[in-house]
Amino acid sequence: MNRTSLAPLAAAAAALLLGGCSLLKVSVDTGNPPLPERQAETRMMTRGFYYDLTDEIGRTADSLAAASPEIPMKIRAIRWKMQATRAAVAAAMQSNPDVALIDTWLLCARMDSAFRRLPDSLLFGERTPLARKTTARLSGRAERLAQGVLPKEEFGRMREFVAGYMAANPVTGSKFTPVNTTLPWIEYLREKGVETRYNVGSISDVIADLGDRFGGESDAMVSSIGWSKDIFELQMQQDSLRSRLTQQLDSLGRDFDRMVAVMEHLPQIADYMGRSLNEEMTALIGTMNDAVDNAFADLDRQRTELQRYASAEREAIINQAREAVDTALSNALDRVPGLVARLLLWIVLFAAAVLGIPFGIGFWLGRLRERTRAKKNGGA
Repeated sequence: MNRTSLAPLAAAAAALLLGGCSLLKVSVDTGNPPLPERQAETRMMTRGFYYDLTDEIGRTADSLAAASPEIPMKIRAIRWKMQATRAAVAAAMQSNPDVALIDTWLLCARMDSAFRRLPDSLLFGERTPLARKTTARLSGRAERLAQGVLPKEEFGRMREFVAGYMAANPVTGSKFTPVNTTLPWIEYLREKGVETRYNVGSISDVIADLGDRFGGESDAMVSSIGWSKDIFELQMQQDSLRSRLTQQLDSLGRDFDRMVAVMEHLPQIADYMGRSLNEEMTALIGTMNDAVDNAFADLDRQRTELQRYASAEREAIINQAREAVDTALSNALDRVPGLVARLLLWIVLFAAAVLGIPFGIGFWLGRLRERTRAKKNGGA
């Protein structure tokens, strides 16, 4: 074997060495993987539908309240949009996209079922068909949304689960808001032999999710406070105070008419009736003052309670956001030692490959050369 025959072997060894080095890839683990594309789309479409749902219900309720001259009917319309908005934000802003879609779908379906079952007298009178049309349209849109974002097999399972939940939990009265279905959904999937995996996504996904949830909860809270004020004002208009004042004024009118008739004949009785009128007017003014003082005191207490509730809710949401971010950062930092250890191992293996293999090949070639030289000297 001469040097020309060793050249192809050396070239092949070098090519194998360089090819092996290309398999060495260094990647940095930043925590949980991002949400799969299907779940990210489900979350985005569900929350987009939430805004359409609350907007359509709000416009329909405002139309019902504006078209009805009756105060109880106006209060029912405002309470409907308050209840639907609070239930919608709780359903659509959940971390699990599939459960958020299920709860939003169930909210629309149960609301449609309640409005179809209740009589017009308990809803909005002769304008109830407008509300029923809105709920039926939203229920259909929720089903089409699930069909559009889910694969065919997953959509079939979800539709079966929604139908079973509706049958097992029928709507009673006007309470149409469903409970959280996370546990029933997981149990249903296990019965079907489907493995459940819950992934909150990357750090950016978690932060974006918390931002959406905080914004939705804040908007719903502000709207609820404003609507509560509207209900309070409507209740003040139909309070018993006005009817009591009207009765007293009517009584005073009748007394005045009798007084005029008597004064034409008996001046002494006229004087007596004048004193009685003065006493009744004094009592009436006192009643009005007390009623106004009580009304303003109740209004101040309501405002204080609403402000305390808003502060507590905001603090709780901020604490949840802080805990979630701290947990995500802690998980990311816990992975740093493992990453450094794997990186050092690959560096050692790379150094061994770069230094050890050429040295071994050179040593082997040197010994082969010595043997060849020895054979030539022996033959000479």
